[in-house]
Amino acid sequence: MMGRRGENIRKRKDGRWEARILCSYNSDGKAKYHSLYGKSYLEVKEKRNKLLGNQMAVYEKSIYKSNQKVTFGCIMTEWLDIRKDSVKESTYAHYVNLVEKHILPELGELYLSAVTSGIIDTFLRNKLHSGRLDGKGGLSPKTVADIRSILLLGLEYAKQQQYPCIVNNKVFYPKSQQPNIKVLTREEQVKLEKVLFQHPEPLELGIITTLYGGLRIGEICALQWKDFDFESGIVSINKTIIRIQDLSPGASRKTKILIDCPKTEQSNRIIPLPTFIFNFLKKYQMGPEIYVLTGTKTYLEPRVCLEKYKKILVKADLPSFSFHALRHTFATRCVESGFDTKSLSEILGHANVNTTLQRYVHPSIELKKEQMERLEQITIRGQNNGHKNI
Repeated sequence: MMGRRGENIRKRKDGRWEARILCSYNSDGKAKYHSLYGKSYLEVKEKRNKLLGNQMAVYEKSIYKSNQKVTFGCIMTEWLDIRKDSVKESTYAHYVNLVEKHILPELGELYLSAVTSGIIDTFLRNKLHSGRLDGKGGLSPKTVADIRSILLLGLEYAKQQQYPCIVNNKVFYPKSQQPNIKVLTREEQVKLEKVLFQHPEPLELGIITTLYGGLRIGEICALQWKDFDFESGIVSINKTIIRIQDLSPGASRKTKILIDCPKTEQSNRIIPLPTFIFNFLKKYQMGPEIYVLTGTKTYLEPRVCLEKYKKILVKADLPSFSFHALRHTFATRCVESGFDTKSLSEILGHANVNTTLQRYVHPSIELKKEQMERLEQITIRGQNNGHKNI
């Protein structure tokens, strides 16, 4: 049996049948073909018809969607729906918050086909300079970067669903600025510790653990005595407390407390506290289900913990330091003591060493001077103790 004229099916010299299907054209207009092979004319024709049918279905779907007046808001809503079961509850609540408060009000009613890279650029720049909902300036670069990420994920979803989408990922990215977070000096740390160790209540015990373990506020709020292994001298960080938007249908409050695993896989970690700290804490050890910060089976949420912490700073006659400054202080003292950076990175729960070096390490001027003085040992002048002029 021979192939019919126009089918582009032929029998090869090696005995196989070949069907050629037009795929596209080169830049010079030359046609590009895809070949299918079979043992018989009927077999290769069936393969050809099946492939052409699939191509036509995809083409028709694309044409149908390109003619639809789908809005960007519909796309973002669809994207949120499919992400709900694939991310942590706190992450999903963060997505919903940014989409509903920032993206939908300004971009939601635009047709997807009308959303361009220029529109996204302008939107992000405006958010950076005047995006706060209270009208008091712009959003932080971190928040704008999060919004940008969500926008691009939503647009990528639209492309996968073959909706008309012309935006690429080369849109405005806000320049990140590391906040100038305070670190307690050695003298300030001594003043704080005098108050903490003098008459330690549960809150003081938690702050001591933070100061010598580098915990985040959500992690210390979730810490229970069962997380301490006094025989091995380690404490396990495996949960955190965070307040998130309550997305439950008919929720009586806008937010709720969530006790969840730490923010990243690396944050789920084991910290070997100093022996003198473990010996001190052991005297106040309580039941396994008791929370360290409260001395009861009831947790203390981060907002309330911060309020109580500020009262301790006043008692120690110290200026206002964020709770996160204790984590920075811990990292700084470790560096000043010659800590191995890789070990410190793992103790802090960072994904890589660069995060530790760039974000949390603030060497003191004394340490910098000490490091600079070491250069004398490698110079001719230093080796000759300054007796030889060069």
